[in-house]
Amino acid sequence: MDQQTEETLNLGIDVQVCDPIVKKDGIKNYVVYTLKGQDKDGQFEVIRRFNEFDCFRTTLQIRWPGCYVPPLPIKKPVGNMDQKFIDERMHYLNLFMNKLTTINHLWYSEETKLFIKGGGDIEKQLLALQKPTPGDIIYKYETIFKDFSGKEINDQLLSKIGNFSLFLKRIQPQLETFQQQAKQLVQSRIQCQENMNLLLDYLMPEYEKNCLTEYVVNPENKLVFVQHNTELYQQYRAANEKSALDNFALSIKIETRDIDAVLEAIQCKDKYEQIKQNYLTKLCSLSNEKKDIENGKTTLKSFFNSNKEEFIQKTQQQIDNIQKEIEQLTILCDMITIILGYFIIPKYKQEKEKNYYQLLRQMAQHQVQKAQAERNYWLDLDKNQMFMEV
Repeated sequence: MDQQTEETLNLGIDVQVCDPIVKKDGIKNYVVYTLKGQDKDGQFEVIRRFNEFDCFRTTLQIRWPGCYVPPLPIKKPVGNMDQKFIDERMHYLNLFMNKLTTINHLWYSEETKLFIKGGGDIEKQLLALQKPTPGDIIYKYETIFKDFSGKEINDQLLSKIGNFSLFLKRIQPQLETFQQQAKQLVQSRIQCQENMNLLLDYLMPEYEKNCLTEYVVNPENKLVFVQHNTELYQQYRAANEKSALDNFALSIKIETRDIDAVLEAIQCKDKYEQIKQNYLTKLCSLSNEKKDIENGKTTLKSFFNSNKEEFIQKTQQQIDNIQKEIEQLTILCDMITIILGYFIIPKYKQEKEKNYYQLLRQMAQHQVQKAQAERNYWLDLDKNQMFMEV
């Protein structure tokens, strides 16, 4: 499925996580969120806990191996009832759900339909879906990713996937350092702005009331901070509530979690390759055992089975079943490789490039608006007639 088709199909999807409410369960508290919205199948509104979001994402990972599944915020066992934490978690749950709306095969999947519209014990229902066979996944992928049918798997593609995985692992600690530095810069900016607010809201007005009134004639007409333009000052304050630093810090935090999600998708390929290798080892062992029995040798298993022909038949049946499993795992591993190399990784790179330049544009626009608001406020202050008399 190409990106343009996916974007077209996802037009009109609206989803929101809102209205967090703290509930009691015996001695423990937990938070529920309202999940609501609409898509081409109609409107929906359900109540969900964070654990259910987590179970939902795990189900998507199991049933869509090799596909990128958006990340959730990290679990926090202590302090997760703080209102600030609840609001922050809700923000990231919204990012998770809105990101899903851009991935058509996940949004209109059986798992998502159950999560956004299902009733009853949603975790139990999701867990019941967490046992797909390789054949189930192959059948689904042949339909969903039919555009990639016939794509070649070669050393270049395998190298591309391997090198990108190494790159992501290499930049993880760098991004974590960037995240900490950005967090410190945001805190410094907030402190600096709070100092300026203290100056303009308290120190300067108090100085005028307590000191300047004694020095000037007709002080009621000469208190600058009593007479200054309130509207311009509010615009100045609003423009300084956030900065470009805040946007950068948030983007780094999101990218750090995104990298984990992409690495999880790549590791699915390794997981199924390992399962395949285990089956190959078992196949080799069974084949050797069958050959030994046919040559008249006695093995530990055959020692307890008096019927030689029956034992050989059972062993052959096991070999046939394992060969079928290996065939399906080979097909699935190839499919995952193709999806990663031709779809997941290229799309991820394109999105990161797009997101970076969008971020820069937002930062530039914000800084311009902030500078304009500051300029308007200080220019208006500079026009005060008291300055003309000095």
